Amino acid sequence: MILYGNELVKIIRSEFDNVKNRIWIAVPFIGNWNSVKKIMGTKWIHNNNVEMKIITDIRNDNFIDKDTIKQFLYRSKVRTLPGLHAKIYIIDNSVFITSANLTGTAFSKRYEICNCFNLEYDNRIEEVFINWWEKGKQVKTNWHPSTKSKSGNKENEAGNIKGLVKLWDLPQESIKISNFKDYQNNINLYNHFLKIYNSVSDRLLSNLSFYHELDAFFNYLFHEDENTPSHEYLTKQHRKLTDNQRILELKKYKNKFIDWLKYNPKFENYRKDRVLIVQEKLSKINIDQLNINNIEEVIDSLHTMNSHALNRYRFLNPRNNNEETIKNNFKILLHDNRPIEERMELCNKNLKYFGKSSIRELIL
Repeated sequence: MILYGNELVKIIRSEFDNVKNRIWIAVPFIGNWNSVKKIMGTKWIHNNNVEMKIITDIRNDNFIDKDTIKQFLYRSKVRTLPGLHAKIYIIDNSVFITSANLTGTAFSKRYEICNCFNLEYDNRIEEVFINWWEKGKQVKTNWHPSTKSKSGNKENEAGNIKGLVKLWDLPQESIKISNFKDYQNNINLYNHFLKIYNSVSDRLLSNLSFYHELDAFFNYLFHEDENTPSHEYLTKQHRKLTDNQRILELKKYKNKFIDWLKYNPKFENYRKDRVLIVQEKLSKINIDQLNINNIEEVIDSLHTMNSHALNRYRFLNPRNNNEETIKNNFKILLHDNRPIEERMELCNKNLKYFGKSSIRELIL
């Protein structure tokens, strides 16, 4: 099947949104993260069952956005193959061999074309990709372009792009995302930090999930450690650490966390019980039966709502949020098929005094 124009970006985005097993991409040029998220969507970021492999040529560093590469390195494996010029997208068993690089300019301002087919029809491209992958070299997590390549909203593309106008639209969310536009970036950073955290020592809270153990560690750092940060950390200049330096810092604080847990033996079960309450009451099976008593149980299990008692009172006040409104917005947030940022935005808009922090905690 031959694809071009708006049909190309719509169909490839649909494949990304419905991916189950793998995303393999070979492209020499990679655009800014905002554009890449529109082309690829963001659902794959949360799906750890999806195998991600990216082949590029980092010698083209003036045409590769360093922030996008960083996001890929948090989530996937990236290799460099000198001389790569092909543009291949393999999404599960769907193959797109195209002239389009992974850039917003390619998919919205250039006249690109694509041959799309299923691997069951011809699997030779899979063999080619594996061969190239084996020839490529791993890109290091601290990779930086040697040239002053541009990042952010503007894309630095090969060829003369002056005067190019928009020909077709990149996929967009149906509502404007303002409060949670960095959510996916933060998830990638969280996953990367989790890998470093797990590399330091064995599990400390095996009855919790990996995510909840890390959340408990952050809770210790911010609320229990004698050197808890004040609000000044928001304005202080952050240290720029390599992964090896982060590991050294983690060893120090994780050992302190181990000692703290010895004096707080009920902490793990306390966290686990609260997680189970939220998961049970808001599960897909039970959420339609949610009543005000269940809602109060959920709210009492959220750390964010309990740290500000006035917000808890305001949220549960039926003049601000009635039972049906709360139930419907929890369903949207947790069980709807729309992009996660859109669901978070709707929940933040419709629920008074719930807050962005509570929304993020509920998703976790």
